[in-house]
Amino acid sequence: MTALSTEQTTETTAGGDRRHVQRHRALMGARILFHGGYCSMGCLILNISDEGALLQPDDIFSCPKSFTLKPRIDSPRECEMIWRKGEKIGVHFV
Repeated sequence: MTALSTEQTTETTAGGDRRHVQRHRALMGARILFHGGYCSMGCLILNISDEGALLQPDDIFSCPKSFTLKPRIDSPRECEMIWRKGEKIGVHFV
């Protein structure tokens, strides 16, 4: 996927970040599609890599564990939620 900004985030920190690939700040609008594409909600992609992304869904409580992420300017990706904290979720691309 293509990020809108080339600014990179720090991937290995003393706090134990387990990502193996650098993520890039994105701030890109997207849709979360689920139930075979019959349901959707908006979200914001905060950062992204080839393996996953940090998302801020419009409704954190209605966000399914697996879904299709459809960015406004890129191809759809199948996702699985890895974690949820506050209003943000971390996903892994499958």
